[in-house]
Amino acid sequence: MDIGNLITSFVLSLASYFIISHFIYRLSGRKDWAFFFLGIIFLSSLFDFLPYAFGNYAFPIILLVFVSRVLPVMLAAALFTRFTGGLSKKKIRIKRSHFKEPNEDIYTTSYIIKIVYIMFIIAILISVLSYFFMDGALQYVLFAISLFVVIYGIVKLYQLRFFKNDKVVIIIGKEKENVYMKTIDPKLTKITIKDIYQNENYLIDKFATIQLYEENHFKEKHYLYWIATSKAFEIEDLSFIKTTLGYEEHIMGLMKYHDAIIKLNYVKNRYEVLKAVKFRK
Repeated sequence: MDIGNLITSFVLSLASYFIISHFIYRLSGRKDWAFFFLGIIFLSSLFDFLPYAFGNYAFPIILLVFVSRVLPVMLAAALFTRFTGGLSKKKIRIKRSHFKEPNEDIYTTSYIIKIVYIMFIIAILISVLSYFFMDGALQYVLFAISLFVVIYGIVKLYQLRFFKNDKVVIIIGKEKENVYMKTIDPKLTKITIKDIYQNENYLIDKFATIQLYEENHFKEKHYLYWIATSKAFEIEDLSFIKTTLGYEEHIMGLMKYHDAIIKLNYVKNRYEVLKAVKFRK
């Protein structure tokens, strides 16, 4: 077995698995989908390795095959777990609610679109390199995964074809009296509320993400934060606009320990719920 090809195969496999799993997570927001992908790759790699492990091969050959086929996916899974903050806690159903790890990061939609285009390039590159440096079932798995990535990206871009803006909404007061909104600069990628607004005197809790549709076309995404103070105050930052939302009825029942994801469709001058999932942090 050529050492140069072994090193190339190892590096290509490790980079491919990590990058694709990371992008699947960033696009879908679900670690389990990324781990499902890594699990498929691991089983495929194991399938290729077992004939060597139980065949009449010298130990150095078995070791080299393990390093080139199985070890990359194991290291990719370890890297993915490290870079995404560890394994997700198991969701528990209690009275039809979910428990969820708090995630205060905002990945702008413009960033997601850029990721899709990068995925196209990487998927094509992986397919080409796999053709020259891979063989067996693993090669076909990478081809299939690359095709899936391209198709998934096309679907994602189609869903976002009418998208306009990401906005941060800060609601102030126990009864949600004052509402302020700010459009997020599309040039930004990963941000937190502290990048947008800071007030050391109050806790700012993220309690909902609202996806707004018009005629079933995805138009805006609102990230809702709440300062649940007994005395409502004004935000003096002129980049924030005082406003009303139009969908207050759908968020009034939410509490600061919630992290809901609600899809609303604007029909006949009012918002109707397409889908709502309520988490407890």
